[in-house]
Amino acid sequence: MSITLTAYPAAFLISPDKAKSEQLKEISESFEDSTAIKNMRYIRVLTNLRPVDLKRYMVYVDGCKCISPETYEFSNGLCVRWNFNQMNCEALLSGCKNSKQLQHYGEEFFNKLDEIVGENVRLINSCEYFYYNYETEYTDVENIQKTLEKQRAKNIYTESSSQISANVDGNNVRYYREAMDTNFTLEVEQKIIIQNIGFDSSVSNGNFAVSPLKSFKINTNIQGKELRKLLREAGLGYYIGNSQTPLKTYNATLNWILQNGTYIAEFCGPNIKAIEKEAEEIFKKMNIAAKRDLRYINEFSQVTYSYNTNYTDKGILLNTLTEHGASNITESEDKISCDLFGMGMVYTKKDGDSSYTLEITRVSSKEECMDLINNLNSEYGLNTQEMTYNKIKERLAQENMRLEDETILEDNSIVLTIDIG
Repeated sequence: MSITLTAYPAAFLISPDKAKSEQLKEISESFEDSTAIKNMRYIRVLTNLRPVDLKRYMVYVDGCKCISPETYEFSNGLCVRWNFNQMNCEALLSGCKNSKQLQHYGEEFFNKLDEIVGENVRLINSCEYFYYNYETEYTDVENIQKTLEKQRAKNIYTESSSQISANVDGNNVRYYREAMDTNFTLEVEQKIIIQNIGFDSSVSNGNFAVSPLKSFKINTNIQGKELRKLLREAGLGYYIGNSQTPLKTYNATLNWILQNGTYIAEFCGPNIKAIEKEAEEIFKKMNIAAKRDLRYINEFSQVTYSYNTNYTDKGILLNTLTEHGASNITESEDKISCDLFGMGMVYTKKDGDSSYTLEITRVSSKEECMDLINNLNSEYGLNTQEMTYNKIKERLAQENMRLEDETILEDNSIVLTIDIG
């Protein structure tokens, strides 16, 4: 007797390639044939936005017109209506000429919102949740139940004469009829699981988990006693208690760290693009006040970039760095440092953290830096998959099971056929 299992890469719950380009999907053809769908009514999208913050963010979304505190319209036909609960907001996307336009313009809207907020606003516990609502020709629960049974649906549950839910081919579905409607509406849940090993800042399609670059530090030649004078002449503020300068960018900070007689400027916050732009403005003003470039030390400018990663396994990380050609690798219990392609890299894991933070110095090009990180991410993911695959084979041997066949698919998942006796 044999069984067939699909072993996905443990590092990704969707494949690494798809994690960067996953978009709002149309309903599957199997649903179209069997549920008498007429057209899409709207898409309901869960978000992690708090009601108290929503209005402030929506002000910065270009091209939208506020119809009411909950409703915004765009010239392309898209209508976004917000529903609020105690913790989060959910968006109802409607309008547009057809479902493809609704999906396309809805994706564009969330891309803009992600850039403004500085993170993926649809990410909830490593998942994104979309609910596609379609008009159907069904007018009674009995016909719906018969159709679900033909589809071999699981967990069929009739809540009332106006609502029935089930699971069809792995999709949670719900048929419901609102008070003034004759026909039922079909709602299909699409859940996208996003657990990238490393984050790619070039991903701006709404599916990055969080801004990967969490902070950057700029070494300066500002002497200990002249900082406050330069800030004052540049028209900038300074908080004595925590050595900070207030920034215009929302939820961002500029910390001044005195080290070896000169200051390091540390910029932190979720929207790094906006912070980098503001940092340029700040140093332009301060350079004019100082009559020199404050970022140059011994004729060189040095910026240190700090990135979040999901690297958790020390052994796999060391193996990945070695395979990638890293040199001068040193390690301690919670720190790994090395040189790679002329850049200095330090991975640290603080008490209580499950994953490493990466600091990179001697960065000649930010683009090259991101290319390097992306390559490391891919290699780390493959190494993690290989380790998991080997553990599965070891476990099979321990349980006296035999591997009959294995096939590697395009998405890097592995189909295993196992003889269980």
